[in-house]
Amino acid sequence: MPVGDIEGVVAAAMRDGTRLDLDGGAVAAELLAELLTGAGGPALRLDRAHITGRLDLEGRTVDAVIALRRCVFEHPPRLMKARLVGLSLRGARVPGLLARNLRVGSDLVLEAGFTSTGTVDLTDATVDGTVRLSGAVLRRPGGNALLAARLRVSGSITAAALRADGEVRLRGANVGGSVHLTGARLVHPGGHALEAAGLVVAGNLFCDAKGGRFDTAGRVVLAGARIGGDAVFSGAALHDPTLEDGQVSVVPHGSVDGRFVLDAQRLTVEGDLRLDDGFVAAGAVGLRSARIGGHLRLADATIGRPEVVPGLSASFQAGRPVDRVPVALVADGVEVGGDVEARGRAGLRAYGQVRLADATVHGSASLSAMRLSGPAVDALFADRLRVGGTLFLRRALISGSVRLQNAHIGSSLDCSGARLIKPRLRPNGSVKPSLDARVATIGKDLLCGGGFRAMGGVRVRAVEVGKLATFAGARLGGRSRPGQPVTAVALSGYGLTAQELVLSFPPDRPPRGRVVLSRARVVSVVDGPGLWAATGGVELDDFGYGAIASSPEVGVRTRLRWLRAVQPDFAPGAYEQLAATYRTGGEEELARQVQLERQRRRYAEQHLLGRIWGRLQDWTVGYGYRPWLAIVWLAVFWLFGTLWFAGHQMARLDPGQQPVWNPALLATDLVLPIVDLGQDKQWQLSGASQWVAATLTAAGWVLATTAAAGATRVLRRG
Repeated sequence: MPVGDIEGVVAAAMRDGTRLDLDGGAVAAELLAELLTGAGGPALRLDRAHITGRLDLEGRTVDAVIALRRCVFEHPPRLMKARLVGLSLRGARVPGLLARNLRVGSDLVLEAGFTSTGTVDLTDATVDGTVRLSGAVLRRPGGNALLAARLRVSGSITAAALRADGEVRLRGANVGGSVHLTGARLVHPGGHALEAAGLVVAGNLFCDAKGGRFDTAGRVVLAGARIGGDAVFSGAALHDPTLEDGQVSVVPHGSVDGRFVLDAQRLTVEGDLRLDDGFVAAGAVGLRSARIGGHLRLADATIGRPEVVPGLSASFQAGRPVDRVPVALVADGVEVGGDVEARGRAGLRAYGQVRLADATVHGSASLSAMRLSGPAVDALFADRLRVGGTLFLRRALISGSVRLQNAHIGSSLDCSGARLIKPRLRPNGSVKPSLDARVATIGKDLLCGGGFRAMGGVRVRAVEVGKLATFAGARLGGRSRPGQPVTAVALSGYGLTAQELVLSFPPDRPPRGRVVLSRARVVSVVDGPGLWAATGGVELDDFGYGAIASSPEVGVRTRLRWLRAVQPDFAPGAYEQLAATYRTGGEEELARQVQLERQRRRYAEQHLLGRIWGRLQDWTVGYGYRPWLAIVWLAVFWLFGTLWFAGHQMARLDPGQQPVWNPALLATDLVLPIVDLGQDKQWQLSGASQWVAATLTAAGWVLATTAAAGATRVLRRG
């Protein structure tokens, strides 16, 4: 078609507002600009036109609708500061789009195969409708594919299945509706695949896999963004090929060093943040100081780089501490208004450290069945974590330690069935606890039973538990393979307080290390032979409890044997506490047996004379706890004296007096030195009888003294 004819046809179609298919025919951009800025008609609708020259509408006001479908442009259209009623470039091919400060009164349509081989620049543009980029292809490798900083959209941004090779920038953009990036593929290795710091979205942010997987090669930045609804990354796949040697890490002083594949520091989401249902981040995710009004969902997510794990495992096996800790999730200071939900078919999988230090979860945190891989480091670092409900770690498999120092849990800490292996190593190579919750506060129960295993032991030093603290059936300490470092302390419960403490370990798998219960305070305790078979012994200094039971139940002799086994050096406190518990329960005889054992052990560690004196008290009056023995021994010596003097009558000491010989009264006078019947002064004792009399007198004094000492002890105890 001749040029003049094409111009006439285009002008006529614009006057009528009808669509014109040029089937590849060329049309000058200058003609289009002239028609659009004049009174050419209500709408310019062209299909498959080849637009030559540069379409320049910079600073112009266009009252006609522009719809250039499947058109090909030789040069990037210039639309800076233009004011348009509507613009649709559906399926068009452009070498870029220059549209800074553009104002569009309705939708901006760049979809359905719209292809740009240069930068689409919408910086500071305003769209009083929806920006449509679904199915668009933006190619600017190593550069900026889409610049939309401070873009203002009254409607939504729909970019489902968008393909962008280069950075997509939405920094500071403001969207009145939602942002749809479902199924988008954004590629900018080593840079920002999506840079949306400070983005404000009144509705939802969809970066999920419904209808196609949201996939990025490069970093996603949402730092300081605000989402009025949900932020959905369900099923998304994020990675940055340049992070192979740049894993985010924690340096020795605790600061985070490195880059994030998803950087959402200070993100605010009024609804849920969903990183679940197959979400994969091949690198670290940063949520530091984020605010989430609803739930944080991490079920069936995979975070971090698996290649960091073999090096950590080798360090643990060699007993070599790790100086720089690789990090999978940094959520220090995050606040979640609802629950943290990581339960699912596979749970959360993380390679490297998961950080929740100073985090606040107003609901519950369900991390059951998760898999954390951080050998030789703190796989879960959650100092000062606050959870309003329950923190669930049921059946979790954690290679590394769990650190919950100074945490506050409103309901329970449930670690039932969890397996904690390859704990953190100290700088000297020694093993730190697998579960370290010292100075934590737990409103209800601490549950570490049901097959719970902590290879590095458990530290609950100065922990306050509202009700039950149970380790029934737990396996503490030991190693999973030969040559691995082992802990010295299997359970550190120094200063622990609880209503009930259950320490019934399997008899064939006692704690592999020392059990420390010093200064712990509980209302009742349930133990078993497994506790007292702990390989490092049991420390009981000032351990206080009101009642004690065993499963199965055992007698006092068994308990005394357990105490002797774990306390080679005598310490009276454990015996006093056990006796007081029996006495409180009305078991006076059992309390006396415990006190007898305490005295026996006390004198057994003294010098020779002390040991002799102790034995004497034991035989005679049972250290004052068996006073009837004194009467028995006095009766024995009295009977012996009576029988002796019955066969050995003595001569009168004063021939002028005529006393009556009475062997029983004479024996009584000798055996009871504090009683004077006058018999021993009436007779002249000689020969063997003199020695018998001395023996009776000495025995009387010893029995009287020991009886008095025992009575004093009984009175003092009372």
